[in-house]
Amino acid sequence: MLLQAKSINFSYGDESIFDDFSFEIEQGERVVLKGESGGGKSTLMRLLLGFETPDSGALEYKGSSLEGTHLKEFRKQCAWLPQDLNIGAGSVEEVVRFPFRFKESGNQMPDDDRITKILSDLGLDAGILEKEFADLSTGQRQRVGIALCILLDKPILLLDEPTSALDEASKEKAADHIFSDPNRTVLSTSHDPFWIEKCDRIIDLDSSSQ
Repeated sequence: MLLQAKSINFSYGDESIFDDFSFEIEQGERVVLKGESGGGKSTLMRLLLGFETPDSGALEYKGSSLEGTHLKEFRKQCAWLPQDLNIGAGSVEEVVRFPFRFKESGNQMPDDDRITKILSDLGLDAGILEKEFADLSTGQRQRVGIALCILLDKPILLLDEPTSALDEASKEKAADHIFSDPNRTVLSTSHDPFWIEKCDRIIDLDSSSQ
């Protein structure tokens, strides 16, 4: 089992988000979290990445608790795309190239042609590389974030509403790239029927035991 949640309980103050919530995800599965806004979709991503801690229950990666060195290893295997990627100052090119400067990324710096091709596939011309990332629209930031996830080529992708600001052609291209590797595990949140149809399985948080 790649990822597992066992009887998770989590609250923000007096508001219960998860009540005895469990799931299992195998390697290579494409799983989408579906539910109302505020229903815990993004919170579950944050719990998996260790940004939040369950009140009780256990989160596991390959059978080991998601904490300490195991959490660090899990993070190294993941590319994480929040719904509105906002990483501050710097050009788009600097943002795209920055993760490849670290040894733990385990990836070689992509060449200019690969970067511009993926951006083009997602409806962005090469000139966007010179723009300040902070000046981009939400939709442009989302597409740059998807391009970066594709370039990083990690075995696990955590994607929060990845197609919310994409047109139909860009959605198709993004899905083609993201789902190109049958061994890649994709856990996403989405309200988009197009994206949900592309996934293998739905975890409906509105009807789950939470």
